[in-house]
Amino acid sequence: MEKQSNSLLALNGLLPKLSQQCGWEEQLDLHSIFVNWQELLESDIADHCRPLKIVKKVLWVEVENSAWLQQFQFQTLLLLDILNSSLRLSKLKGLRFCVEEKDHRAADKPESSLSYVQPPAKDVADFEQQAGIIPDQEVREALVRFWYLSQACKKE
Repeated sequence: MEKQSNSLLALNGLLPKLSQQCGWEEQLDLHSIFVNWQELLESDIADHCRPLKIVKKVLWVEVENSAWLQQFQFQTLLLLDILNSSLRLSKLKGLRFCVEEKDHRAADKPESSLSYVQPPAKDVADFEQQAGIIPDQEVREALVRFWYLSQACKKE
């Protein structure tokens, strides 16, 4: 038990320092949107779109079809306010919407492209439970974000 608490103390100090020294704090804050997508947006919105990437503080969102794309374009300011209210250190400058790519276009993608694949909810819940023993909330959330991004970002 003592070894575990010493390890937690070492991890407790390491993650915030590492993210601060590497300048990752703002990026981790921005990318927390990926982790919290379902909780941030109502299900009728979140079920028809997913976050793809963030480029220069603009979130790219993949939508189910062109009808949903038009609907989300009308709601851009509302969605941006909702997402920005969840951020602590940074703010999104805008949202861009694109229609979901179909499988027939998968062959055209370059081999080294990165894609976002949302981990199963059970895996997320299991990891959050494991991380729950970390007493410091900021460290616990940072660790969950690191894990989530490591699971969600897949090289194709």
